[in-house]
Amino acid sequence: MSRKWERMVLKNSKKVNKTRAKQGKPLLYDTPSDGAVTVRGRSWLVPLLLFCVGIFCYIAFRGNYENDNLYWVTGGSYIALALFIFWVRRPFLKIGKDYLVSRRFAGDRRVEPAQIREISIEKDTVVISLTTSNTKWVFTKLYHQFNMKELSEQVKEFASRNAVALKTEQ
Repeated sequence: MSRKWERMVLKNSKKVNKTRAKQGKPLLYDTPSDGAVTVRGRSWLVPLLLFCVGIFCYIAFRGNYENDNLYWVTGGSYIALALFIFWVRRPFLKIGKDYLVSRRFAGDRRVEPAQIREISIEKDTVVISLTTSNTKWVFTKLYHQFNMKELSEQVKEFASRNAVALKTEQ
């Protein structure tokens, strides 16, 4: 099946299953999975920075604007945004049978094996070098809080399955 057809079948089966679940009928079948594995990390640097900015707003403007409602809203918004990024908007690498998807600053980005120059695996770092505009995706244990053992195993499997150059340094 072509990918467009697979997406249409998946979309329609989700819609039908949702309707059947509301009616109390059994589902047609579970939505098919393409076998993609998602490895999640945890972002901590940006939330820490936003949390500090929120605390700074509370401390710096305490004397002048303490009775103003926006004083509390501004500091609270920075802290709420920090908590949202820390708990909800986590970095990930989704490894499918013939693609990689990662969360970038502007949104999720998908690459095919033809767009990957090389994958480099080190002790606490996985670097995916792309052929498009010399960009690199870097996933680290310190900054992104990834489980590096699981991530490196999945990336090695992806590289061998799709004939992508793999450089391992220990």
